Amino acid sequence: MIVIARDDENMHGLLGASFASEITPGISYRPEQMLGKGGGSVAFLARRIAPEGEAPVVVKVLRPLFVKKLGPKAHLLIRKEAVALGRLNERVPPTPFVIRLVDTSTFKVKRADVEIDLPWVAVEYVHGGALGTTLAQRIRRSLRDTGYAFDPARAAHAIDCVAQGLSAVHEVGVIHRDLTPNNVLCTGRGQEEIFKIADFGVARPSGVSGTLSGALVGTPGFAAPELTTGDEVGTYTDVFSFASMIFYILTGEPLFTSMAEVMRALETGKRRSLMEMPGLSPELRKDEKAVRAIDLVLGWASAPRADSRLAEALAVSSMVLPHLPRRREQTFSTFPRAPDTSIVEPEKFTWSVLHQPGSSLVIRSVAWDGHGRAIAATPQGLSFWNGTTWRVATTEGLRLSGGVRFVQRVGAGRWILGGDSAEIAIYTTGGAVETVSGPKGAVKVEAFGGDLEDISVLATVDENGIPCLNTFATKRWLRPLKLPGVASVSNVTRFDDARWLVCGRKDGGAFAALYNALDWELEELDAPRAARAFICGASRPRKTIGYLGGTDGVVFV
Repeated sequence: MIVIARDDENMHGLLGASFASEITPGISYRPEQMLGKGGGSVAFLARRIAPEGEAPVVVKVLRPLFVKKLGPKAHLLIRKEAVALGRLNERVPPTPFVIRLVDTSTFKVKRADVEIDLPWVAVEYVHGGALGTTLAQRIRRSLRDTGYAFDPARAAHAIDCVAQGLSAVHEVGVIHRDLTPNNVLCTGRGQEEIFKIADFGVARPSGVSGTLSGALVGTPGFAAPELTTGDEVGTYTDVFSFASMIFYILTGEPLFTSMAEVMRALETGKRRSLMEMPGLSPELRKDEKAVRAIDLVLGWASAPRADSRLAEALAVSSMVLPHLPRRREQTFSTFPRAPDTSIVEPEKFTWSVLHQPGSSLVIRSVAWDGHGRAIAATPQGLSFWNGTTWRVATTEGLRLSGGVRFVQRVGAGRWILGGDSAEIAIYTTGGAVETVSGPKGAVKVEAFGGDLEDISVLATVDENGIPCLNTFATKRWLRPLKLPGVASVSNVTRFDDARWLVCGRKDGGAFAALYNALDWELEELDAPRAARAFICGASRPRKTIGYLGGTDGVVFV
């Protein structure tokens, strides 16, 4: 049993201690660092220790005084969060736009000679880095660096992520009730940036009744009126918060500053406009027609009367996103800034063995999707790494002949799959949504680079065993470029706007080249003699930098 001091309300005594999972035998959790604290709970960066490996997670533990004061209702809070998140875990892979539940239970502590069962919940650890872990932190960073909130393209991506996450939450019968910029977590940057809805402590899952008697829920400026009046809540309640969040993403300020302002809007029909806000991006400010259209949508989505309000998050985003260009031109300041003291980083970074060797799982290809998630192609089909374990992924709608040969991420929760029979499929968290036949004459696919919505390059092998590079543009395949003398192509990755970095093996050693996909021009690069073959590659097109990994530890830049 863990002993904590009488005055240790922040539970520093848990640091370094371990407690076991009551759901899965052989798994324990060891808090290592405090990440944050609220009125009723403390969040720790913890290590999940299991026979197959170790992984970082976030463990939220209710405070002893809070548990003592509320009794069974304190346990209800954790149960609500677990039920809400657990329903989203049933689909494999689950949505990447909502935080993932890992475990939940209670453990005993002794405090002032009194034993207390403390409820806790473990969720995935989201590492935000220097840009910040919450949406609020990243908006503040943008305001500090540029003077404005998110640019239109970055705002569109954030709005799309939150809309999809909120839709997934509503699909399983859960109302969040406290959707705010502090309850949306972020990871990655640029094209890899993902936004995840978190903190379901006051959510209302269908089938779970009860709440904290007399307690107000929701955050002023984002909470719908019915949360304070006690009227019935529904998906429209979260849509109100979503509208205020969209306003915040675009301006750095909430749509309403208080509930009193919401009530005045009910009487007068007036609310703040995007054009009035100094934090609005200059690029968007130039397009007054688009700004007026977004203002109109936000008015429908934030109507004080629930029966006059839009009720679906995807309906809101579908009306807002057409007015926001999606091309990402994200920039960051090049001079040092004072650190954001609200950003809590791990005290040190260490390597962890997430999964011990010895598994029978054979991985042909793998593509990561943000921190801690990956889809892998195996001889048996698809497997999903959820941050702690491998699970069989759904193949609903997947009609690839033969097995899956490669996977490549093309967006948050979105992958390209290549089959052994030269077919390609677009795969999302809901399964395969589209299958594209391969180029004529191809009998096998080897590698893919790009996006089917833009320009992409597919490496195939024709009926004569010759590798070919095939360009997909304007929804059709262009004529192939044959590669005689090349034995195999292992990787294709975009190098800049016009060229792709291609690598593999040829007669006599490693093969590397830059391929102009629209002009059919191939510029072979001098590969290090020590490399017998290149087997993987990555690039940063905006910086025109490419990396190739070869045999015997060779790295080519």
